[in-house]
Amino acid sequence: MKNIPPTRNPNPQGKGLVTVLQEIDSRQHTLNRSEPYSLTKTLHDYALSRLVLCAEFHFKPVVNKPYYLYVKDSALRLSLIAPEEWRNSGFGFYICQCILEHTMLWRFSNKNTDPKTLDHLAIAVEPLKDTLLSDFFSNKPLEETLPYYDERLPFHRRVLANALASQITNQIPEALSKSLPQLGKEGSNVSALIGRALG
Repeated sequence: MKNIPPTRNPNPQGKGLVTVLQEIDSRQHTLNRSEPYSLTKTLHDYALSRLVLCAEFHFKPVVNKPYYLYVKDSALRLSLIAPEEWRNSGFGFYICQCILEHTMLWRFSNKNTDPKTLDHLAIAVEPLKDTLLSDFFSNKPLEETLPYYDERLPFHRRVLANALASQITNQIPEALSKSLPQLGKEGSNVSALIGRALG
């Protein structure tokens, strides 16, 4: 009998269609329309959430657990390890703490107060303007640019992006016919955030 070399598993993490659908379903959150919300705050949180989803990470984020955003080699990275837990600055320049809420929107806290923080963030975001964040500058309606499916993203980020798109659709349906630049002009806080974060 011939020795048959072992074949490589093309799907080592078991991410078949059923698993993907289950994961997407588990990330969905049914919004209670009686919950108070603000268009400006929702767009602010959406912009921040999109930034986090541009960061490199290879784990499944858990709701209400703190994660840490860094810039290393001009790229965003999300880590489980806090800056004070590193023996050196090898993981990069610390930006802020990020927490995934049950709405699939990310909240920022414990921001780095170093004056160079925004410079590091701008350097990391610049190459994303023509790729993962290109819709921030598009005149297309928000409903056409929400990241329901982005094949450029790895599995966990793709699932989170899908859940984020669903949440935004449910939370601010009245804004979906307008573009992000248009909405940014109508809400000064959002415009200021996009301006600081993206350029």
